[in-house]
Amino acid sequence: MAGQRRTRIIAVLWAGSIIAASGPAIADDQSTNDADMSPRYELGHGLRLGNSGFTLGGYASVEYQDRKNEDPRFSLSNLSVFLWWEGASRWKFFSELDSEDTVATRYHLAAGERRYLALERFYFDYAFNDSLSLRAGKFLTPIGRWNLVHAAPLVWTTSRPLITQNLFPDNATGLLASGNFPLADRQIDYTLYTSLGDDPHRDPAQDPFSEAYGAHINVAVTENTQIGVSYTRFAQTAVREEHRQLLGLDYLWAYQGYELSAETAYVTSSKGGPRAEKGMFVQGVVPLYGNLYGVGRFEMFRSEDAPQAIRRWVLGVNYRTRQSTSFKLEYIHGIHDDYAAPAGILSSVSVLF
Repeated sequence: MAGQRRTRIIAVLWAGSIIAASGPAIADDQSTNDADMSPRYELGHGLRLGNSGFTLGGYASVEYQDRKNEDPRFSLSNLSVFLWWEGASRWKFFSELDSEDTVATRYHLAAGERRYLALERFYFDYAFNDSLSLRAGKFLTPIGRWNLVHAAPLVWTTSRPLITQNLFPDNATGLLASGNFPLADRQIDYTLYTSLGDDPHRDPAQDPFSEAYGAHINVAVTENTQIGVSYTRFAQTAVREEHRQLLGLDYLWAYQGYELSAETAYVTSSKGGPRAEKGMFVQGVVPLYGNLYGVGRFEMFRSEDAPQAIRRWVLGVNYRTRQSTSFKLEYIHGIHDDYAAPAGILSSVSVLF
């Protein structure tokens, strides 16, 4: 009975998400002469809380999995709440609470599937100018591109590339400096950060940093092309005496709906070569018709304990009714991939509030 009840709950959530994705957004382009009227709400832009400077937003994602040798699974895979503040000063504040797998028809505990509430982000920013901004608190680890925009409505696939979830923790708690400056006729964006450890209310499936020092440089090569470089030296809580170094490259080309992106990373260990890990992915996006896009990805990942590298192909479609909502359907086929992410079909509906 409990399983049937959970299935009905997920089905209702799934249907509601589809209706939200296909319905019209509440526009805010109508002007008003009454300054005291409440600001109009637009889906994907958050709800301004009066004149306080605070905005409330978030996203939700309902997911369906039908993987090899597993029973089908429905879940409310993400329910995240954002609260941020932007006033007239140089200060800014942002926070995110993420409830993952809040409701599901089943849980595969051995694979780390369990409900939890995590503090995903909580930080303060102070902007001196365009060249320098300082951040203190808990933030997304600035390695590559995917990890910084991995919210379900903003990425092209339901599945996440293996290298973005296995090589390093998603979050860091500490200090970050960022900015941009011109070099010759190019624009250079930089990020420098350090993690002090102590990851509050973390994802229980992750091993957080005990310390980390890193940098990410992004270069706008052309109007449509960007190349980034990541470097991080870190240790993690489970094995504090082991220090690792990560070197990564990322690439993005985007033009009139077409997109080609790639990331690669290599991690070495102070304990020697056999513990090295590496991975990469290449992903292409092609507009098909209207708001329908085709997505294809090839990825490879070699963990420190695996005798062979995982190779995985992802082929799917993404229908975006607007920038804030998407419906995704994809097929995954892998070699030596039975444990990490078995082959099968994934589908999801995501809404950015």
